Amino acid sequence: MSTALNDVASSAFLATGLAPASQSSSPTGSTIDMITADGPCFAVQQVGSFTGDSLDGHIEESANGSSWSAISGAEFAEVTAGSNLQAIQFVRTARYVRYVGTIAGDTPSIAMAVLIGEQKKSL
Repeated sequence: MSTALNDVASSAFLATGLAPASQSSSPTGSTIDMITADGPCFAVQQVGSFTGDSLDGHIEESANGSSWSAISGAEFAEVTAGSNLQAIQFVRTARYVRYVGTIAGDTPSIAMAVLIGEQKKSL
């Protein structure tokens, strides 16, 4: 299988890791079933307005959708100001993934969204 995505619209599995919203506490995204995809994954974290001390985000994986562990190398750099966009690449070893963020600060408000993707399986 090729590792190049030449046609993202039809060749990539894309999922919402965290829907666009203002977060006032540490968010955990929904469980994403990656069964139709294969190969290296990517994630994009976009932060808009930012009130707080910091945001630390990472991707976790699970074989059953209930027991979770962090994926080595699937961490975003710490964010301490708004207008921040980051993309990371990682390799998962389990079927399910999710985004987890840790927000620090008094009365934080962070406008953000996360996208997770991987190349679709080709048969």
